[in-house]
Amino acid sequence: MKQKMMFVVLVFLMVGLFSNASALAHETGFGLPIDLGDWFNDFFHSPEEEAEPFVNLAYAYQEGDDNSSDQTQQGEDNRAYVYQNGDANVAEQSQNGVGNWAGTYQDGNRNVAVIQQVGMGLWGGIYQVGDANTARIQQSGENYSAQITQIGTGNSAVIVQGNK
Repeated sequence: MKQKMMFVVLVFLMVGLFSNASALAHETGFGLPIDLGDWFNDFFHSPEEEAEPFVNLAYAYQEGDDNSSDQTQQGEDNRAYVYQNGDANVAEQSQNGVGNWAGTYQDGNRNVAVIQQVGMGLWGGIYQVGDANTARIQQSGENYSAQITQIGTGNSAVIVQGNK
């Protein structure tokens, strides 16, 4: 499992090097902009092929003390994943619509991640390694994608996009 986590960290570092930005947002098709979705599917052992049609899936993995995860989904074919390692991390994800994906990865202490999505074909991912980082993604509409990568301590980022 540690090898998988090291691989994920390497992937995100490479994405950061090629993008020269800690927050990425753009309009895209239904495809995921990075392999974070594949990694979460592998980690939680839930490939898309095994999911029932029109069923929402939500997974959470927590290791540490005082972590919290609140996932709410309405609609069809939505996916939500949370991985938390450390203490006092908070992840809130809310989705309403069809075919949306939200993923939060936190490794550290006192990190806060919030993803709110309303629409169709939306993708939001937050990756936090370190302590006391805060990230928020808020999207509405169709086919938007947003990713926030935070490495270190005390980072803050907000992405808001869509037609609301």
